[in-house]
Amino acid sequence: MVADIKIKFNTINATNYLKKISRNTPKAIKQSLARVSAYGVKQITEKTQKGQSPDGGGFQGYASSTKKSRRKRGRQTSFVDLTDTGQMFRSLAWANRGYKNILFFRRNTENKKAAYHDFFGAGKSKVVRPFFSIGKKDEVQMQKLFAQHFFRLTGIRWVNEKI
Repeated sequence: MVADIKIKFNTINATNYLKKISRNTPKAIKQSLARVSAYGVKQITEKTQKGQSPDGGGFQGYASSTKKSRRKRGRQTSFVDLTDTGQMFRSLAWANRGYKNILFFRRNTENKKAAYHDFFGAGKSKVVRPFFSIGKKDEVQMQKLFAQHFFRLTGIRWVNEKI
């Protein structure tokens, strides 16, 4: 059996398509990183204010003296949300550093508060409640969001649904 195959290929169109992709890539990377960073800030804030750690589960409870103080000031005490005035989470932001973004706290005082809760331990008993990270499920979702947005901006057809 003999097969006759004819391939029509327009090299000018292919070259123009590749040039368009390479022209749009830097802008697409930065915009996609911005979208994913905003999502990361949102997830950290929402999960913490619901009393959830990044990978699920809750935080160690408030001390009895803290509960008493929070009740007196009209704050909830049923779960740890690391929110008293709201300044720490309002200070949470992200910034572009070339082809990577960083998440940070804008004000130094809020950065210190976060460090005590996340690394050093807060209160007399130095309770550590790690909240400033991205959980595994959110990481996968962020990769998917980045890929979708990046491919849409560059014009590359996205066919792999399992990213």
